[in-house]
Amino acid sequence: MAKPYYEAPFNFKRFFEKKELKRLSLRDSISQFISIIITTYFEEYTFDEEFGSEIWETDFDLLVNANVLKEQIKYSLTDQIERYEKRLTNIDLSVELKESLTENANTVRLKKYLLIIVTGTIIKTDEHFRFTGDYYLTPLSYK
Repeated sequence: MAKPYYEAPFNFKRFFEKKELKRLSLRDSISQFISIIITTYFEEYTFDEEFGSEIWETDFDLLVNANVLKEQIKYSLTDQIERYEKRLTNIDLSVELKESLTENANTVRLKKYLLIIVTGTIIKTDEHFRFTGDYYLTPLSYK
């Protein structure tokens, strides 16, 4: 029988009410886990302090050269995804630093964000996999 994959965050209320929990496909589960790696800072996960993303270490260091920042994040994320996401092989990662205008009430701000694209092959099915995520910097948040 296939192993079920569940949506994070886990809905404990439904669990204790013995109701059906939201399940994910293998592809969605891998995407969810990659997003968790990206948004977790080192030492946040107490069972493995090496789990997480270099993005948090560079989040407020935007004075650094953009190419150096991209390469540092790319190297770290590639290492982390290869180490922790065992359901993928042939992993390739690209990181782009972009800018967008955001408007709130009477203010317009220019914010930097990362466009992260992860491709690879799902080992179990030998299918092509692609994850795309946008994350604002300072502070890190979803786009």
